[in-house]
Amino acid sequence: SFSAFAVFAFWSGALVAARVVSDPCVVLQNAAEKGMTMPAVGIGTGGYGAPAETWNDGVAMKAVSTWIKLGGRRIDTAWDYYDQTGIGKAVQAAISSGAVKREDLFIVSKTHMLPGYNDTLFQLEDSLKQLQVEYVDLFLIHLYVPLPNATDPNCRPGRSDLEPACVKSTWKAMKEIFMRGRKGGARSVGVSNFALSHLGYISDDEVQPSVNQVEYQPYWHEEDLVEFCRNRNITFNGYSPLGTPDFGPRARNWNCSLLELPLVKSIATAHNKSSAQVLLRWNWQQGIPVNPRSEQEEHMKENLAAILDKTFHLTDSEMHALSNISPKPKCPKVCSACTPNT
Repeated sequence: SFSAFAVFAFWSGALVAARVVSDPCVVLQNAAEKGMTMPAVGIGTGGYGAPAETWNDGVAMKAVSTWIKLGGRRIDTAWDYYDQTGIGKAVQAAISSGAVKREDLFIVSKTHMLPGYNDTLFQLEDSLKQLQVEYVDLFLIHLYVPLPNATDPNCRPGRSDLEPACVKSTWKAMKEIFMRGRKGGARSVGVSNFALSHLGYISDDEVQPSVNQVEYQPYWHEEDLVEFCRNRNITFNGYSPLGTPDFGPRARNWNCSLLELPLVKSIATAHNKSSAQVLLRWNWQQGIPVNPRSEQEEHMKENLAAILDKTFHLTDSEMHALSNISPKPKCPKVCSACTPNT
């Protein structure tokens, strides 16, 4: 494992320090247990249980079981991924077999959209039941778009201040969930897909998010959002680091392959690594933890090795080239509702 050290990222021509500790992990601050750390690499499970897709709850159970067997410890899911029951079965099987203890795992779940106060509490409690755990390690507001049928009057259409009012009311529930901690709540709470304006709605709150999980890869990287988060001790967590080559094309004709990009392939060849490992390393050398999705054991091994291999480092010129791909293809974000810095 890594000893405590600082990872330095090539970032807009400057070196930016990110606090990193052993295993490797990142230290969570703000709305997080004191001294809490989060593993740098996790398994994303978005889509495993999505209706009308080829994945299902059983696929999630198998994938998470494999991930735990290989030494993966962070598991990223959500109330609206439709896979938490399968993940819960995998987690309980691993604990019952003695392979891991509950405290060895870092389980992340999220709300469905921006639910408002009461629905946020309900979704957390329902997630705990599905996952068969007493608490999650991190619970996130999934999106800044209000839930259409929210019971919270602060989140109902017709308000001129709908978005900020709903964010503030939802965040109130998140703070309550954090206060519950390991007794029916979460060890840390944060947000996902929040741009600068959305973070601004709660910027004056005495309790700040511990994490902002946002799509992050060479086609989409928002430096000012990352800087904003770091200045406020909010851990920036990148999802879809590979551009979701398996899910995107079926979902919305997302046909921009990062894995086949000549630049990525040439760097991979130079280091005797896979294209996926290059993309994950590009994130991690910026101090950004990742949660790539995979069903295949070999890919999971590669994902772990990309972060754990202490001999694997991209050069400054390689980091710069990946951050400045030109021309960029006209690809939407995987999260098509999420637009940068708005």
